[in-house]
Amino acid sequence: MNFSHLCYILLVRGVGLLKKYRNILLSLFDIVMVLLAYYIALWIRLDFSLRDMTYFHHLTELVPAIAISYFIAFKIAQVDKTLWSSPSVDEALRVSLASLFAFLIVYIICEYITLIHLPISVHFIALMLVVLMLVLVRFSYRIFRLFVSINNFKSCDDKRTIIVGAGEAGTMLLKEILQNRKYNNKVIGFLDDDIYKIGKLIMGVPVLGKTVDVEWMAIKEKVDVIYIAMPSISVKKQNQIAQLCYASKAKVFMITGSQDMIQSAGIHRSIREISIEDLLGRKEIHLKQDDLRTLLYKKSILVTGAGGSIGSELVRQIVQYQPKSVIMLDISENSIYELQSELNILKKDKRIEEDVEFIPILASIRDFSALDMIFTRGEFDIVFHAAAHKHVPLMESMPGEAVKNNIFGSHNIIELCKKHKVKKMVQISTDKAVNPTNVMGATKRFVEKMVQTIGKEGPTKFVAVRFGNVLGSNGSVIPLFQKQIASGGPVTVTDPEMIRYFMTIPEAVSLVLQAAAYGEGGEIFVLDMGEPVKILDLAEKMISLAGYVPYQDIDITFTGLRPGEKLFEELLMDEEGLKETPNPLIKVAKPMNIQREQIIRELEYLRKVVSVDQSRGEIVKALMETVPTYRQS
Repeated sequence: MNFSHLCYILLVRGVGLLKKYRNILLSLFDIVMVLLAYYIALWIRLDFSLRDMTYFHHLTELVPAIAISYFIAFKIAQVDKTLWSSPSVDEALRVSLASLFAFLIVYIICEYITLIHLPISVHFIALMLVVLMLVLVRFSYRIFRLFVSINNFKSCDDKRTIIVGAGEAGTMLLKEILQNRKYNNKVIGFLDDDIYKIGKLIMGVPVLGKTVDVEWMAIKEKVDVIYIAMPSISVKKQNQIAQLCYASKAKVFMITGSQDMIQSAGIHRSIREISIEDLLGRKEIHLKQDDLRTLLYKKSILVTGAGGSIGSELVRQIVQYQPKSVIMLDISENSIYELQSELNILKKDKRIEEDVEFIPILASIRDFSALDMIFTRGEFDIVFHAAAHKHVPLMESMPGEAVKNNIFGSHNIIELCKKHKVKKMVQISTDKAVNPTNVMGATKRFVEKMVQTIGKEGPTKFVAVRFGNVLGSNGSVIPLFQKQIASGGPVTVTDPEMIRYFMTIPEAVSLVLQAAAYGEGGEIFVLDMGEPVKILDLAEKMISLAGYVPYQDIDITFTGLRPGEKLFEELLMDEEGLKETPNPLIKVAKPMNIQREQIIRELEYLRKVVSVDQSRGEIVKALMETVPTYRQS
């Protein structure tokens, strides 16, 4: 073993011992400071003279009493357990009260127990010095750490940063950036709408202007990162600020909320990058879920299409309510395996209760025999039916597959729910089922008819949930735009006037679960989705979000409407009306009077057409006859 290796081992062990005995060492340091304060106090009392050593000898005799008194007081106040890296007013108060308590004990010992006396003024001077020295040392250590952090860990390569919001959230963020090594930001200023803050300094960082100045200020100062730290303002105002930020090409992050900052282990977890959801012009809808635990707790649940966007989110939310079991049925092995792996990690991290079962099953909803066996073994209380072919242009070219899967597959699920006395079945529908102009929408509308016709028969309560486009779902416009932007464009939009309703995946799934709680049989639930969004605006915002300039860096081209598409999606048919539910965000479409015998005849007709004549024309014709509102675009 060479000398350098030995030194390294000793250093490592020394650091380990320091960490192990940290509290003891801090206590000893505090006591040494206390004793030093008493000697300095006596020296001050004697006019900075050392000629009369009698009092110094008396003080030395009192050292054990002083040390023990202060040690006990500091232990009671837990002064040794404070973090020197982040002292506060609370720490200073704790030190002051503990010192005052120890001062009284020492004074009583001197004046009433021992024959050793010191001038009364020495005790008072010592008290002031003890508080001053201990507090000053702690804050000096913090200032030193901050100075080292700024000078050693903030380099010229750090990203130039502006914080929008000079309130508590912005100040907390600045402190975190200055002290935490994982941030590589150089904060050059704040922006705030409080005119009294403009021109002032916060921890040495100036308030440069108002929030409306963010675009030109970011361009002028060549800003790389913008943090929006205004969690208390309205969502509309946050969206307006976010829009201004994108024009600067800076990367934008947002503090999600003050409550998140308090509950999170550090402010870093309450910061998220601005996403396209922030540009929809409305706040994400959170539905009332008080009764969902009663609905799902200790229940056996089947989710079909569990590997898809909606199905997988359904499973994620359901397992939080401690069901007895969740059967995840899908025909895609990769997606269902990935979901199972994700849930296993959540259970390992104790974010899912240990007794919750989640079982993946590979099967097709077209296979009645296989489904019958699954239903027999599962004894399900609730079925969420999300399995379907949903790609509009693809189903236009293969209408037979759409009918087989979406209509006959759903009919299998409905019949098995009745046979096995499932308590509730929730059918996932779409706004494309309203006055459909494509095969996929027509098949979904037919399933709605089945749900409404059979919904009040037997022990099972059947309901359907109708919503618009889901942000980020498989095959939706968001992933397509992201890929096109990543490849350098162009971004393809079918028509400059095309408008769609949008919602997030959690919103859609919350609606489905709420419908299951409200459903009494035969209803079609519709969510109040706010204002529709123009697809062209969405494309432009996504390009800006990626840091590019629309039509300059990334072009947008118009391809024309695809087969089955229409410019405007609808949520209700003319003959349908809406009635209220306990949740004002959820409406119920008025059930249509359709006879069961009619549905059976139409099913047999469709089955015959699909099995005998596979031509697209005949299948589309049959769909138009069985779904009268279906008209080809």
